Amino acid sequence: MELFHVTLNLIALAVNACLAYFACRMLAVFRGGMMSKPWRFVYIGVLALAAGSSTFSLKYLLNIGGFWPHALGGLIMLLGGVLALIGIYIEYKNWTIPKQKLSTQNFKS
Repeated sequence: MELFHVTLNLIALAVNACLAYFACRMLAVFRGGMMSKPWRFVYIGVLALAAGSSTFSLKYLLNIGGFWPHALGGLIMLLGGVLALIGIYIEYKNWTIPKQKLSTQNFKS
């Protein structure tokens, strides 16, 4: 069972590294554009989620006990989730048509 947990945590670290890499790459793509602000929140949130998740994997792999590594990883993941949620909400608001505008468009047809 130990080998399974070690393998799982190593794969989790690799996935987190890929998340961080592609988040940085996408941040460079959207830099300065019209959608820069919401996606910046999403990418920073993804980076924080990856860092928080890596904290839990490293805690297991390095056999670090105690409350603080666990609390720190949880707080970083919470911050990342909130930032990603803010970015997705801003993006949602940019792409949705208000109901009032939608109902007036139906009457013009």
